[in-house]
Amino acid sequence: MTADALFAAQFASLAQFVGSAPARGEILFGTLRGERSDFLRVNRARVRQAGTVERVTVGLRLLDAGRQARMVCTLGERERIDAVLGGALAELRAAIAQLPADPWACWQPVPGRSERVDDGDAPGPAAAIDAILGAAGNADLVGLFAGGPMVRALASSLGHRHYHQTMSSSFDFSVQAGGDRAVKDCWFSGHWDAASLQAAIRAARERARILQRPARRLAPGDYRVLLAPQALAELVALLGWDGFSERAWRSGQSPLARAARGEARFAAGFTLVEDADAFGVPRFQDDGFERPARIALLEAGCPVRRLVSPRSAREFGVEGNGADEDERPLAACVAPGELPAAQALAALGTGVSIADLWYLNYSDREACRATGMTRFATLWVEDGEPVAPIEPMRFDDSLYRVLGEQLLALTDSAEPIPAGDTWNGREPGGIRAPAALVGALRFTL
Repeated sequence: MTADALFAAQFASLAQFVGSAPARGEILFGTLRGERSDFLRVNRARVRQAGTVERVTVGLRLLDAGRQARMVCTLGERERIDAVLGGALAELRAAIAQLPADPWACWQPVPGRSERVDDGDAPGPAAAIDAILGAAGNADLVGLFAGGPMVRALASSLGHRHYHQTMSSSFDFSVQAGGDRAVKDCWFSGHWDAASLQAAIRAARERARILQRPARRLAPGDYRVLLAPQALAELVALLGWDGFSERAWRSGQSPLARAARGEARFAAGFTLVEDADAFGVPRFQDDGFERPARIALLEAGCPVRRLVSPRSAREFGVEGNGADEDERPLAACVAPGELPAAQALAALGTGVSIADLWYLNYSDREACRATGMTRFATLWVEDGEPVAPIEPMRFDDSLYRVLGEQLLALTDSAEPIPAGDTWNGREPGGIRAPAALVGALRFTL
């Protein structure tokens, strides 16, 4: 049975179960997460491990008289699904009988239906191997390739039926340049394109050459910098930690509280949108609520809307927009600017080119002040030409300053950086970001 047919058959069985199993007064939701992923682990430009993972998990959520309980189980062969789900439902009933009512338990009582089956494609392992090794040459290439379909689906005893299947491939890799120096990159596409993957690998190999030069150590202070798309994406991800959360705003934990009150703002050219379709994020969530295709988070440097989960909507009496419980962006996209990407180094002139930022955290949440480290392929640039690698440095600066008064330009193209989490399976989502030219970033050591 093909992966498509397997997922569809298991979802049909799940829908039939949740539609017929509940007793009077019970409401049952079932979510399905499935993937068929080809994985390749590469080390020293050789394939060290290759395999395929087929995995389907189902989450059941039982509601009864304001009480609720959840359970996740892994599905095996199709003929055992009813037995697995039946056992899980019995455990949920036993648990729910001992629980108090949840005053903020919520679900979408009006059933919705949707179906999306992406027509993208992913390579077979042989094609991916040929593309990667063909471009790697004699470079010390290390990376993880993952590709194939992912499914997210929802059914309920109320009649919800949502089915979402996407196809994508990614290669998270680095080219080692000796010692602790490397160029890191991540290629991503919903359609298999061997030429673009190979171009990304060759570009990383070329950037790695300069890392073999003696490294420079810079004194602490303010430096003109060019943030690569990956580096800007790390800052955007940090903003997503409660920055756009309704619950964080209501509880006084939002790092963007000053901007929401009109006391601070980002640069007028900094616009951020949650765009579900950009990374194949499902347009529904586990409580049955549907998401808009796009949610404007920042426009012209000012907060516009927050992400509101159904639970927050009920607790605070506001309109929800289908956010997940943690109220983080799943597909944050920074609008490109006007600086031609090919001229970014020339526009930097003399300063620091930062490929990646690591270990980010807030040093002063209320002031939206962040700290972190440079790591891979941070270069000293003179007159638009890379001169030497720079030893890792720590920065500590307000993002209102870095992405506000000091943001000079954004490049005219943005790159997709996919979600890299595979701990509980591949995840849809990511961040799309251009490069950013910043007049001053404060390094502390």
